[in-house]
Order: sequence, then C-alpha cells, then structure tokens
Amino acid sequence: MKQYWRTLVAHRNLWIGLALLLANGLAWLGAGSASLPPQAEPRLDPQIADIREKLWSGEHKGEAFKIVVTEQMATDAIAWFLVRHPEVPFSHPQVEIEPGGVTGRGLAHVFGLRTPVYGRANILLRDGKPVVVVQEIGVAGVAVPAALTAAIQAELEKQLGASQSLPVDLDRLELGPDTITVEGVYR
Repeated sequence: MKQYWRTLVAHRNLWIGLALLLANGLAWLGAGSASLPPQAEPRLDPQIADIREKLWSGEHKGEAFKIVVTEQMATDAIAWFLVRHPEVPFSHPQVEIEPGGVTGRGLAHVFGLRTPVYGRANILLRDGKPVVVVQEIGVAGVAVPAALTAAIQAELEKQLGASQSLPVDLDRLELGPDTITVEGVYR
C-alpha cells in the first residue's frame, strides 16, 4: 500500500495537470451550453424599413426625416441583418441604450461553441455623420485587452467608412434612456 501512495505522490504533477484539463473542459462545456438569451424577431420596424427604402431610392432628396429607435427595434433589426448574412458567426443579439452609450450583447459562434460576447460604444455626430467610439469589448464576461479593443476600433472605422457615403446628412443623434433619436435630411 505504501508503494501505491508513493507512486501516486510521485506523479502529483500529472494529477494536477489532469485536474486542470478537466476543469478547463467543464468550463468550455458550460460556456457552450449556457442558457440562451431570448431570440429577437428578425424584422425591420416599418419606420426603419421606410427610411431604408427612401435612402436607396434616391427620390427623396432634401426631405427631412426623424426616427426614434428603441432597444427592441435595434435588436430586431440586427437579428434581421444576421438572418440575411449567415456567414456572420453571431446570434441572439440584444441592445441596451443609455445616454452614455449603447451596449450590444449576444452569442459568438467560435469552434462550435456559443460564447457570450458584449461591446459598449458611444455614438457621436461629427460633420453630419455618425462616429462610433468603442469603450469596451468582452468575451465570456472578461474584458479584452486594450490592444485588441484598439484593433477592433480600427476595423470598425474602416467598415463605417463605407456608411459615410450614404446619401444622408444627420442633424441630430441623441442617445436617451432606451432610445436613439435621429434626425436628418436625405441628400
């Protein structure tokens, strides 16, 4: 019996390693099967659809518009976009709007696992165009390093560059509790 215990103790590092692997596996399993947030209805609110249609038709130059986007409208619009772009590995979007910024949450699909992710950003108006400033990004409840956040900000600016050419000038973009108010003119 003493020999058994000596052998067991002699391989203590092996046992610690196996315990850590097991704990890591259980953590990944838990992350992949965490209770899912509610699934948004993939639809465009009629107000958003109307602005989108007028924007692309080009027949409403000089016409003013105003829309108050609620958290639910934004969440449903993101779900609508995701249904049309299955290559984007994201689901179960949720949007929270406050005067200091917008928080988006959902599940990223990474290596077959559903991992909770979130991002917080402020949206400002500069020269009639929206500017998004990333404040924080997190994966599985942990904030990502500043260098990665900066890289994501750079990519976001590159992607938003295309939206800067939209035929619209914004006069007002205001974040309120649970809503974003946008006013502008079609160019």
